This record gives sequence, structure tokens and C-alpha cells, in this order.
Amino acid sequence: MPVKMSEVAANVTVITQEEIEKGGFTSVPDILSKSNVDLRTNGNNTVPVLNGDDRVLILVDGRRMNWDHLVISGNSHAGINLDVLPVKNIERIEIVRGPASSLYGSDAVGGIINIITRKAKTPSTSISSEFGSWGLRRYSLTTEGRENGIGYLITAEKKKRDNFEYKSPKTGKTITSQDSQIDQEFMTMKLDKEFSNGNSLSLDIEHGNDESGFGIPNAYSFWQYPGGYRKIVDNNVALTYHWGQNKGSENFFRVYRNTTEQEYFKSLDSIANLYSNGFNWQENWQLSKGHTLTGGADWREEHIDDKVSINKGYTNKALFLENRWLLANNWSVTAGTRYDDHSIIGSNTTSRVTVNKELNTTTNVYASWGQYVKNPTLFDLFVDNGWTIGNPNLKPEEGTTTTLGINTKLGDGTKLQASIYSSRLKNALEFMAGKDGDSGYIPGYYYNVSNEKRQGLDLNLSRELSPQWNVSVGYAYNKTEIKDSTSADYIAYARNTQPNGYRLNVQYDQDQWDAGLTLRSATGRSRAEFTSKSYVTLDMVVNYKINPDTRVYLKGYNLTNKAYELSSSNGYGDPGTYPMPGRNFYVGVEHRM
Repeated sequence: MPVKMSEVAANVTVITQEEIEKGGFTSVPDILSKSNVDLRTNGNNTVPVLNGDDRVLILVDGRRMNWDHLVISGNSHAGINLDVLPVKNIERIEIVRGPASSLYGSDAVGGIINIITRKAKTPSTSISSEFGSWGLRRYSLTTEGRENGIGYLITAEKKKRDNFEYKSPKTGKTITSQDSQIDQEFMTMKLDKEFSNGNSLSLDIEHGNDESGFGIPNAYSFWQYPGGYRKIVDNNVALTYHWGQNKGSENFFRVYRNTTEQEYFKSLDSIANLYSNGFNWQENWQLSKGHTLTGGADWREEHIDDKVSINKGYTNKALFLENRWLLANNWSVTAGTRYDDHSIIGSNTTSRVTVNKELNTTTNVYASWGQYVKNPTLFDLFVDNGWTIGNPNLKPEEGTTTTLGINTKLGDGTKLQASIYSSRLKNALEFMAGKDGDSGYIPGYYYNVSNEKRQGLDLNLSRELSPQWNVSVGYAYNKTEIKDSTSADYIAYARNTQPNGYRLNVQYDQDQWDAGLTLRSATGRSRAEFTSKSYVTLDMVVNYKINPDTRVYLKGYNLTNKAYELSSSNGYGDPGTYPMPGRNFYVGVEHRM
């Protein structure tokens, strides 16, 4: 049912298609970085961090994209690599901070990121090309149309880049990061049919092919993988029937199948073939003027075959209900519960309660409490590939988060979002990297840390200074501590990538010109895991519309040529194992035919 922004009891950020186009973004991580989302990048892999936690659920049109497998080496929390998601078909991205396991189940610990793909509008075809640093070349095609209630939207993209270069934090010299090349292809197709009474049927098909480099040249010699590369082929299909959209209801039934084939050469020398089949059902009922009930069911089957030690799968069945009551004096309460039955892990129940007070039409304050769960993956439990040994005694990570927040418009075009949170987690998973021992190599393994706690603040302020100028600033604070059997008390989590995060965006729009400047910074990082306690980077984009159908643009990243990392060494090397690219520039043109 339609909900006003002043009734939303959460810290929600929406990135629109217009913002994506103005930013000239060609990857999902680039889009997210504009909104002060902390990112952990190691080579050609990127993981989002919300509320200081990388256990984030990624959805596409509400469909789960996370895999219960180690899709990023050394990070069992990450269910998907953001670098392999297409961009050209995105309508908007919704970022919700805070636990959402009561609706979505496992993985929704720090929050969720829902990528909404767009439907076809008026008939048009557009092409674009981009060239830049380290031999980057990118080509894309988008064509769409609609007739007699049937729409089609097709996108295709090809991107290649040679090894990037970075500035050494020790010598200041420029160094080539070996085996960091990119070779990716994406294709998507959406077909939709609109019926009467707000009902519709849509078919989504997604294909991705990634043959990028895979190496860690700055790691300890054992992990360097000279000449390493990967081949990842993703194929997804989903059929969704919506009803009641003319009343603002998000009722749907979906069946889907996701597959990925991953093979690593001259490096991990591993193979992983995964598939998932599932269905989702969700429906809203208006029980009375002030009482709405949302309910549904999920069923998912997932299977992995790594050709070495794992050839098994699981099924997960779930039911969820969420009640929302509108009370007197502009108060509202939401309470929801989800029950999951996992064929290997067992059953668990997660709940959430939120209380919202609408102070006026532009301001609300809220409080929420939610439980979450993150199940160990099949890899964590059963792998035995010589590099890593499974731990069948792992327990699910479980915890709760309490959040207080405010959303308001202060006048003169100023908007403020602020929230504070406190999270307590037990059975947190950490990875013990493998190492050489006296009698040979000792495989790495995952283990449960006794306790983990997080406290933090997220603040975003934006203002329209004039019809031409807009500015936004953001600050994020996170304190993460862990306690295990070796420590008598909580100790600071040294791998915290952003204890203090800062962001400044300045946007200018005038006639055919629009330009943006983004400053990002982090402070308070541990020198045990990073080459510096802080960094500051500056990015820019300039667009010029030659005519209504053609635009050219210039982009520049890390203009300060800063030596920094967005991921800790994670036990694979000394600080600086995963350097970020140095100063780089790109020019592009987009034309609508």
C-alpha cells in the first residue's frame, strides 16, 4: 500500500536513473560510492558495507542474488561480487540500512540493496562508447519499445581494460598491478505485458561473461598467482506476475532460476558450478483503514558442484508476515516475523518491530529493533580442496540491531537523514588464512568468534543552493569490536575499512552543461591492516549535451593520485595487499537514434 516518506521508519537512500546518467557511472560500485556506501575492493571484486557490516543482501527487483558459496576468495560474508552486475538497465537503486531478515531471511544483516530494473517506455535505441586510462574501451547498446501493452527492453555491453596502475605508498612510484585486467560482457532483456486493473507479467533474462584477471601481486608469495585469471558465466531468468498495482500494492508471484559457472586458472585452480531455483510470493491486505498486513512465502533450492569436494545442495522454505498499524496522533507501528526451515542448518525465526512518529508532513522520527541471521555457506561447512578445510560445526551468525533515526526537510531545499545504531552478534564468522607449517601447508578454515558488537552513526545532509547548484555532505561512524576465546574483553576490529567516513558532493546544472565533484575520505583506520590511517580522494564528471539526443562526457577518478586501499590485507599479505587505482580519466559519447 502507498506509504508517505514521513511514514518510513528506516534510513533509506534512493539513487535515481537521472543521477546514474549524470554521473556517467559504468559499474554498481561507482554508483554506490556516491551515496557514502562503504566498499571493500580487492582486485576485481567489490563488496558493499552497510552499518559497518559486509553481510549485505543484494536484490534485483526483489529477487535474491546472493549465493551461499565463497564467490569472493577470503570473504564468506559476500554473496555476490558487485562488479559483475550490469548497469544499463537500472531504473533506481534502493539502499536500506539495518537488518531485514524478518522479510528476506539470511544475509540481510547490515541492510539490503535492491536494484530496480526499468521497463520499456517510448521506442528508442541508444549507443555509447567510452575510452580512457589503461586502454579501457566500453561499448553499449540499449533498445526499447512498447506497443499494444507489450514492452521490450534489451541492453548489451562490452568492457575491456588492461592492468591498472597505482601509486606505491612506500616509494611514491607508479606500479602496474599485474593480472588486474578486465574483460566483461553483459546482456539483459525484459519483456512485459500490461493487463487491466494494474496487473502485469514480466520476463527478465540476464547474461554475464567475465574473463578478467585474478591475481594478488602484493600478497605473500604463496598467494600471488602470476598470470592468474578467471572465467565466470552468469545466466538468470525470472518470470513475475504482479497484481493490484493500480492500488499501489506490491503483490507478486515469481519463479526464477539463477546459474553461475566459475573457473579460476593459474591461481586457485578451482571450479564451482552453482544453480538456484526458487519462487517468491508476496501479497498485501488492507484489513482496515489503519491496518495493513503483508505476507508471503519463499522457497529456494541451491546446489554447488566444485568438482573436488562439494557436490550437494539444500532447500530453504520460509513464511513471513508483517503487520502495520496507523495509530492516533500520527503514530505507526510495524511488527513482522519470518520463519525459515533450512535443510542443513535447521530452522530459525527472526522478528522486527518499528515505531514511527510523523511530526509533520516533512519530518518523522523512528525507532526499530530487529533480529538477523547469516547462515554459514556450503563452502564454509564442507570444502576440502587443499587450500581450505570445511568446518561442519559452524553455527549461524545471529544477532539484533537497535536503530534510532530522523528524516526531515529543514526548509530552503535542505534535507536531513540521521540514524544511530547498536548491533550485537554472536557466533560471528572469521577466516583463518592457510599457512606453511613444519610438515607442509596448513589449510585455512572458518570459525565462530564468540561475540561481535557494532555502534555507529549515519548522517546525510543535502541542499539546493540555487536552481544550478546542489550540495550534499555525509558522515558515517562505525566502531566494531570482537571478543573470542583468546581475549578477556572486546578488542577493536582492525579490519574496519571506514571507522570514520566523509563524503562531499557538489552538482552543477546549467543549460547543456552539468558537472559533479565528489570528495570521499576515511580516517581512524588501523596501520596493522592499512598503509595509512586516512585517505582523501576526489572524483569528477562533466557532461555536455550537444543536442537532445547526444551527449559527451569526461570522468576523472582519484584526481589526487592517492595511494590507498578499500580492503584490508585479510591475512594474505602486509598492509597494501589490495591497492586502489591511481589517477585515471575517461571520455565518452552517448547518442539516441
